[in-house]
Amino acid sequence: MSCYFRQNGDTEVTIPKYNESSTGVTYYDIKVRVRQVEWMVERRYKDFDQLNEKLVNDISISKKLLPPKKIVGNKNPAFLEQRREQLEKYLHELLVFFRIQLPRVLAEFLDFNKYDIIYLLQDLAKLFHENGESLLSSKKEFHLSALEAYAISERLSLPCPPENIEQRGIFDFSHVLDFCTQLEILVITPVKDNTSFENDYNTVDVPIGRSNIIPKTLSFNLNAFRNLKTLKFYGISTENIIDIALLKPTLASICVHNTTITHLNQVLLCDNLHKELAAASSSNSNSNGAISTSVVTDKRSVWSNVTKIDLTCNLLTQIDSSVRTTPNLQELRLEQNRISAIQNLAEMSHLQVLSLSANLIMECIDWHMELGNLVTLNLAQNRLKKLTGLRKLLSLVNLDVSCNQIEDLEEVDNIACLPILENLRLTGNPLAGSVDYRPRVLARFHERAVEISLDSEPGTQNELDTALVLSALLKSKMRQNNRTPK
Repeated sequence: MSCYFRQNGDTEVTIPKYNESSTGVTYYDIKVRVRQVEWMVERRYKDFDQLNEKLVNDISISKKLLPPKKIVGNKNPAFLEQRREQLEKYLHELLVFFRIQLPRVLAEFLDFNKYDIIYLLQDLAKLFHENGESLLSSKKEFHLSALEAYAISERLSLPCPPENIEQRGIFDFSHVLDFCTQLEILVITPVKDNTSFENDYNTVDVPIGRSNIIPKTLSFNLNAFRNLKTLKFYGISTENIIDIALLKPTLASICVHNTTITHLNQVLLCDNLHKELAAASSSNSNSNGAISTSVVTDKRSVWSNVTKIDLTCNLLTQIDSSVRTTPNLQELRLEQNRISAIQNLAEMSHLQVLSLSANLIMECIDWHMELGNLVTLNLAQNRLKKLTGLRKLLSLVNLDVSCNQIEDLEEVDNIACLPILENLRLTGNPLAGSVDYRPRVLARFHERAVEISLDSEPGTQNELDTALVLSALLKSKMRQNNRTPK
């Protein structure tokens, strides 16, 4: 990322070409290079004229620096080429004049406020100076791009740039620090004002704007965010964080969506302190990618305040042992991944909500051994045919097994025995298309049928009356077979 303050000696501005639009307007393509960072800016002569007027009025530069207007013949190719050269020379002279620091009007003209650390942060400082109090009082999440997060991180390691009148007041970096230290919910995405990252993993490989800056190459720390309770990443991996250790005392919720991560340890062991440990354990890992016990049990790895993890829509293939670094976890959401089985949850005694919808689960064998205290379980859109492994989840209140491959009505008996189950979703399974589906399912709950909400609706009186008759027939059949109703 550009930092003109540090790299002004390796900065170049050129105008390689001009273009004429379909409406006949001439635009000059300006190429800005600050060391290895490059970007393009498109401006008309009119824009140059307005810039020059502001610089003349505010900073008293010579009005003669800018080539004069021409009314007649201003579309002639030879004239346009000459003007391109003159405008390029004009920008060169401005950079010599402002070799230490650019005035805001020139920085905005050349889009430094989009790609340069200092000028981008000045925009944020102004926003927080004017609206920071209302943004914080609303308790809503605040959205940073990867570039902005990187800029804040880098600025903390920079010496203070030389001050001028513009930097005092609304553009002061202290407004950014003030806001960051009080913020509780932070969202980081590859870019701002672009929702493509919600559906495309490759957004992190796409250059930002008209620059050569790639979001996934931006590594940053979050040391400025000392009171953060919720951290959300969309489209960019937490592996971009250099060190997350300082967030552990306050962070209660971690959400990472739309990335290519395949293991939880890429999130839970992403801090600088444990990357070497994770790498070492990875080299000794088994075929399931399990990490070593020493990493998991290391007290420095523990997220003692984290109660919620949401890793929906990634490429996770398993629940690796790093989940045990969150001993107080209450809610785990792993929807839209590639998980085929559960593991490493037996020690998670506080876990109450587990969502595994849209994964690759084909069977659930003795899940009570892993999920003894679970209250809510979502297994929608998997490949389940049987529910036998859920029959001992005695604390379960809410169960969603919709859109699976359950055909046999008798499979319902495996969950009808759960004593406090109240909400059940079975829609989207083959059995849901059978005649009298709802009363036949409710009948399996016998006297508790009235307490059950099936597919988000309680039984109607007609359904319950039918279920009561079917229940009696079931009981009679069980007696005939020397069985008692469960």
